[in-house]
Amino acid sequence: MSCTTAPIPPTKMCETLVSQCEIPIIDLAHVGTERCPQKAVVKQVGSKLVQALSEKGLALLVNHGIPDCKLKAVYRSFDKFCELSEEDRGKYEFHPCTSHGYVKPGEEKFSSSNEIEVRHSFNVCGENGPLPEEDVPGFNTAVQELSGDFKQLATMLLTALAIGMEQPPDFLLSKHSHLMGTGNCTSLRMLYYPPIGAPEPDMTRCGSHCDYGTFTLLTQDSEGGLEIQSPSGERWSRVGHLPGAILLNTGEILDNWTNGEFKALRHRVILPENFGRGRHSVAFFVHPDNDVEIEPFDVKIPKPIQEPAPCRLQKKKITGVLTAYQHLQRRFRETYAS
Repeated sequence: MSCTTAPIPPTKMCETLVSQCEIPIIDLAHVGTERCPQKAVVKQVGSKLVQALSEKGLALLVNHGIPDCKLKAVYRSFDKFCELSEEDRGKYEFHPCTSHGYVKPGEEKFSSSNEIEVRHSFNVCGENGPLPEEDVPGFNTAVQELSGDFKQLATMLLTALAIGMEQPPDFLLSKHSHLMGTGNCTSLRMLYYPPIGAPEPDMTRCGSHCDYGTFTLLTQDSEGGLEIQSPSGERWSRVGHLPGAILLNTGEILDNWTNGEFKALRHRVILPENFGRGRHSVAFFVHPDNDVEIEPFDVKIPKPIQEPAPCRLQKKKITGVLTAYQHLQRRFRETYAS
């Protein structure tokens, strides 16, 4: 039984977007390395990315090169961190100005409803704050290795996406030149949703929201609960789990840059039927450099050669140009308003 808004009723075999083959799967095998990319493969990946994000707003990446053992090392390290006393966890408290640190359950709220959101999270944003190596030996190494892998993957995807948009390879990279560095709010976020014995009314794991940045790379265990809202807003669908895959979804900035061609979808994490178990995930939020202006590109997004998808989005009215940092701080103020 779920205690969230309009949950999907339990069934013997809950249908998901993965089981219904509704999420494009993009194979990153043979793309080469950052220093020596296989140009033909990167171009093909870029074309598939443009098609996936323009039609669905998300994609599943396979053969991405990030080993499962590194993800599990981060899951274990964060589990140990969450077992520390509240006083010890409090030494690493989150600061919106640096986008770094720990957020205890109930301190952040993504939904505008009265839902209670229950999760532990820890944001790592470059070298903007301390990591609990003394309290959790091995934490730094596990997080830094995974951050480096995600950064390399994001760099390749930004290059491929630019090529898929028929732009120079550095068209997007030039706007993300300081990933995980000074002047950029790209972050790796560890998330742990603890088991719940008896859920209270209106309790959920993560409220409905769109991600703030360019795009997000998400890994998750098999516990389930992630749902995506259709572009029309008419229904919510379970995403499901594809072992070893990374979910890529569009953020608000890429939505804005493409004038709504790449749609940022609202998503949430509900309490699944088996809410007595915990859930782990890691999200890598890719953001532009802080001083990059957020206004639509003067480029035409290529359409697939096959039947073009009907235009379901209207152009957005731009009332003022924000920088990436201003956009992120505005969203943080909304998230932590309570």
